[in-house]
Amino acid sequence: MKFLTAIAIVSIFLFSCGEKNKVEPKHEIEVVEEPIIIEIDPMTESVLARYDSFGLVELKDRRILIDLRYSTDNNFMKTVLYDTLNKLFVQKEVGIRLVHCQDYLDSLYPGLRLKIFDAVRPLHVQREMWDAMDTVPAGLRGKFVSNPIYGSGHNYGTSVDLTICDSLGQELDMGAGYDDFRTIAFPSKEAHFLKTGELSKQQYDNRKLLRKVMRFQRFYGIPSEWWHFNAYSRLAAESLFDLLLDESGNHTRWVSPKIKKDTIVDSILILVPSTI
Repeated sequence: MKFLTAIAIVSIFLFSCGEKNKVEPKHEIEVVEEPIIIEIDPMTESVLARYDSFGLVELKDRRILIDLRYSTDNNFMKTVLYDTLNKLFVQKEVGIRLVHCQDYLDSLYPGLRLKIFDAVRPLHVQREMWDAMDTVPAGLRGKFVSNPIYGSGHNYGTSVDLTICDSLGQELDMGAGYDDFRTIAFPSKEAHFLKTGELSKQQYDNRKLLRKVMRFQRFYGIPSEWWHFNAYSRLAAESLFDLLLDESGNHTRWVSPKIKKDTIVDSILILVPSTI
């Protein structure tokens, strides 16, 4: 009986060893490789060369914040208007003057920073903006978007839209947002809104600070937008610089048509781009 028990134990042991030594079939593991996504900057060397050929430079001062609104859908048209223009460009002298404005702001209130929403703007985008506001009478429309038949300082890289931020990057309260088309955004109406209490003294003081900083380098504002400043008049820009036609860098030296102030002409511009 003991002999039989011993055989049984040995048999169990051998069986167990066999199970341990049993070679499991190999299962092939399918390795799925993630696709390598290479982001290609649409502002290629050739495009940058075209911009550079007529004086446009990218603003790169680290103190100045960039929030290029028309390269996103966070704008009054709720759509991306700049398909490839993903950097902020201005005429070289305008860029130097903006840096000096930031220097001046540093001297007044260390930690405050300029924040730019828009600078050079292709003429084809100017046309899109103008057409999108076709429910507004042309005379009134021009207070918010320049008629492309005349062109805009933006089209030459001599105008900027901007505000001031605190040391945490929060925009100072100006009483109205960027591209706010209500009259409370009009610098020309500030006295009225201060009187009614719709514009606070702090909001007014913030606007005054922005104007003070920009006037330091001879930028001047307009009556209908607290955020818009010109480095040159449109006619001066027209005589000094080429106009940007599209995002690929096509440009031209252009003279706007002479149109009476009381005449609104809404025609399509036919321009021949400069070549490099």
